[in-house]
Amino acid sequence: MKNIYIAGAALLFSGSLFFSCKNEAQTKKEQQVADETMLAGQMTLYVDNTIQPITEDVTAVFSSIYPKANIKLVARGESDIVNGMQHDSVSVAVLSRMLTDAEQELFTKKNIKPRINQFATDAIAFITNKTAVDTTLNLEEVYKVMQGKPSARVKQLVFEGASSSPLQMLMKSAEVAKIPSNSVYSLNSTREVIDFVQKNPGAIGVIGVNWLVQPAPDMEASIKNISVLAVDNVKISKGEKKYFKPSQSNIADGSYPLTRKLYVLNYQGKLGLGMGFANYITAPDGQRIVLKSGLVPTEIPPREIEVRGEL
Repeated sequence: MKNIYIAGAALLFSGSLFFSCKNEAQTKKEQQVADETMLAGQMTLYVDNTIQPITEDVTAVFSSIYPKANIKLVARGESDIVNGMQHDSVSVAVLSRMLTDAEQELFTKKNIKPRINQFATDAIAFITNKTAVDTTLNLEEVYKVMQGKPSARVKQLVFEGASSSPLQMLMKSAEVAKIPSNSVYSLNSTREVIDFVQKNPGAIGVIGVNWLVQPAPDMEASIKNISVLAVDNVKISKGEKKYFKPSQSNIADGSYPLTRKLYVLNYQGKLGLGMGFANYITAPDGQRIVLKSGLVPTEIPPREIEVRGEL
């Protein structure tokens, strides 16, 4: 009988300890949420893989200016992030599109009004092996491949993942709901796409241009072994075909056909770090970072000219 009392007491103690730890963790989490402001606290920011470099740059500068702001950056494919928003696990994200009305339904039911800030325009780029003789590409050939039709020019299209935003963008443009399995492939990251293209002549990779203008140090050698293809723009080309590369100027004036706007989508429903980050990236200092990155800022920051000597 004595052993039964001892076992019961031990069980009761362990149960109390479990609930105590659980309550303590919950209280700590609630306290962190309560302590979050526009310039301090903790937040997880989800970012589309294809625009990870510029988001990392702005986050690093923002955190250095406001050291009490702890932003954890998580890079995922577009579809994965949107799915997370649908299941209430993602509240702030950097994407190349806004949510549809159907996708916003969860937040509408909670009476959470989104704060959406456009901060830049970028593009998706087509890359191929440096040995390629033809460095131009007709979009119609790309759409044929996406539709499962044979193409004399495009043999393979390689994306960074089945949930990537470039793949979603081209599927929409080609008006397909399902991609063919024999000519369109997906890998695990932009790094893998670039590595695959440099080792496989004839393959065409599809990535966000941000990775080309801001390559990570360990990717610079691989970038030198690829060529960026110039793409036709039937909307502005009259008569003889003209081809455009995704340069900053061609993105800005619309010469390059596959551009997209970049947004900070904030569904926190409060004055938190999401709003602070969005305010910074759309302010002059943040827009200068965007400009220096090779993308096109929404607002061209003013240039300060220092005049020396007497006038």
